[in-house]
Amino acid sequence: MDHNKLEYGKDFRRISIEANDLHIEANVILPLDCAPDNIRRYIEIRRNSIELNPINELTNFISCNQDDIPLYILEKIEDVVVYANTELLKKNLINFNSKNLPGDFYLFEEPISNILPNTLLTQILGRGSKLDLLYKEKPYYNDRSEDLSINTGAVAAYGEQKFQEARLKVEMKKYLTISLLDNTITVVALPDRHNYRQLESFEKLRVEDISILAPKILIRENGKSILEEKFDANYIIALTKIAKNNDLKLSFKVSRQNIALSLTSLMTKLSSLHNDGFIHCDVKPQNILCLKEGLLPFDSINVKKGDISPGMTINYCAPEQILVLPVSPSTDIYNCGLIILSIVDGILYGKTANYIIPKNSSNVNSINLLVEPEIYIDYDNANIQNTEGIPSWQSFLRKCLAFEQRNRFQNMDSLLNEFRQLLEMFPLRNEIEFYPNFGQLSLVQTSNSVEAAWFLKTQS
Repeated sequence: MDHNKLEYGKDFRRISIEANDLHIEANVILPLDCAPDNIRRYIEIRRNSIELNPINELTNFISCNQDDIPLYILEKIEDVVVYANTELLKKNLINFNSKNLPGDFYLFEEPISNILPNTLLTQILGRGSKLDLLYKEKPYYNDRSEDLSINTGAVAAYGEQKFQEARLKVEMKKYLTISLLDNTITVVALPDRHNYRQLESFEKLRVEDISILAPKILIRENGKSILEEKFDANYIIALTKIAKNNDLKLSFKVSRQNIALSLTSLMTKLSSLHNDGFIHCDVKPQNILCLKEGLLPFDSINVKKGDISPGMTINYCAPEQILVLPVSPSTDIYNCGLIILSIVDGILYGKTANYIIPKNSSNVNSINLLVEPEIYIDYDNANIQNTEGIPSWQSFLRKCLAFEQRNRFQNMDSLLNEFRQLLEMFPLRNEIEFYPNFGQLSLVQTSNSVEAAWFLKTQS
């Protein structure tokens, strides 16, 4: 592919294959990764937030022509413009001064959560959970990851200093970096972006893969379905047609059974984490990646078994996290139950009780918790092939979502064994349709062909 002849949308843009070009150009479009559909994805880096045209500003301000301004003043103004543009090229170019991350890097202004679209599982199942019916419109509920720790009672249990240390770790933000040396993309965790040398951790950018879910693609024209077929090598041709025609819309269909089957790989990885003595404590679609080798949990709070969780996502957490009680493997099992309930599309209901919990050393919060959970599955519209299996699914989910930890599955392996048996004896039916958010769809033109690509933008 001739990258110097690429076209982005209808306007010719230079797409560089060298991140080092950020030294000489304020705005650069770089290859980033492949989107979950294995189509090339680019990212547009923009640093032109300061656009200087001081000569025009000056002439307008004093109501004169440029010819009336003395030459030495124009030269001084030009010096200012050159200096400003030179400084602009340095913006966000940093050096970690680390043997593990040598050379210069471009450090993105925004955290990775503001740049990359939602995870695949979030796009399919949504950000919410079946507890939203309980917490909806209540001030206690907050689904923003940066507020994980705010409403916990851990400050009362830990003490202020220890709690603040734990809270900082929970709220650690991750940022994308691109190496100017070899174009590699790294995700770094920083407690403070401006003090980037206090590097907490770094890792490679993981690429999701929708093929693990064996999806179908659906194309509509003006709302009418015109194509439904398996996701295969012809997909790039269909996507290119969609990019050329605004009347065409793309969606994916994934079977509930395939989503559930892929969840078993997540449970296996969580079991390994538990065997190492840690609990994830924030399992939710936003923290799960669909990879070729299976589902991978990430952004773990990593609480030791028997400790108190310093943070949580309120609508995606077990009761013991809210009640400032020690966590166990059944804490993560509760969250897995919420995900499975979303796949089955059941409803969580039952008796609630009001609890007063400490917010800090001098304040308390009041919250209703579901203390006797029941599972509703509509027999007429069930996503289970054989309705005779509904009681078995309900019993299984009650054991995942019990209020008391002792009444849940006690380890992930026992949950996994029963889950696999259910999927074999009473498999799920029906599909979930979703519109992909992999970036902005546009065309990339080479000397030989035109094909579709996804584009991400960042303003910094």
